[in-house]
Amino acid sequence: MVKKIKSYLHLFWLLTKTDLVILKQFIVGQMINILVWSGSIVTISTFVFPKLGMTETFGAFIVVSSVAAHCFWGIWDSSYMLIADLEGEREIDYKLTLPMPSWLVILQYAIRHALVKFLPSLIILPVFKLVLGSRMDLSYFSLSKFMLMFVTIALFTGVFFLFVASFVKVSHKVDNIGIRLLFPMWFFGATEYSWHILNSINSNISYITLLNPLVYAMEGIHSAVLGPQGYLSFWFCAGILWVFIILFGFIGIIRFKKRLDFV
Repeated sequence: MVKKIKSYLHLFWLLTKTDLVILKQFIVGQMINILVWSGSIVTISTFVFPKLGMTETFGAFIVVSSVAAHCFWGIWDSSYMLIADLEGEREIDYKLTLPMPSWLVILQYAIRHALVKFLPSLIILPVFKLVLGSRMDLSYFSLSKFMLMFVTIALFTGVFFLFVASFVKVSHKVDNIGIRLLFPMWFFGATEYSWHILNSINSNISYITLLNPLVYAMEGIHSAVLGPQGYLSFWFCAGILWVFIILFGFIGIIRFKKRLDFV
């Protein structure tokens, strides 16, 4: 039994290692894309919005939101690539013939998403701290909490991508994921304001948004970087996200096993 487990883990690592080798070829381009995208948003949020009445710390708040953005919005293209593979070359069929459980093969797709989106995003915080300087106060920054929350967010988006992709039958309908799910989750996910701000405006709506997993991701990572004051408890957010990881991971894997009709 121990030998089997070691064999499964070895194959899992080889698949993951392949993904990392592929990522290495494109990581510089991905980092440039991330900096251009987030840089545009952060520049306007830091230097323009305060002239319109926004707080001077809004730019720093958006920087932290941007750290999780690549993992979250990556759900869109990861879903497309998986569904397109099922319609086309079906690389997944080859992986399913490997001597390892099918659920582990499917889980590896979630890990691939987490790694591919997580690693390039690490550049955001140090770069924009240099750019913003004193405009971004990191006196409450906790590296251990930041890394724990960042890894948790990456894993969550990985299993969530499996979950949402399992409901999409054909690749030309993947756009529905972004428009009908990701956009509402983003704008009601405490990405441009803290949950307590929304709660002070309308408590009923704020409590409804607690059904949105992104709220816990954003509140947790903002707490880790900017300090706990004004945000939901870091450990509460981390705990809830792990509940979602287990829930969405379990459902996503079960649905794909059924869809692939593979034991």
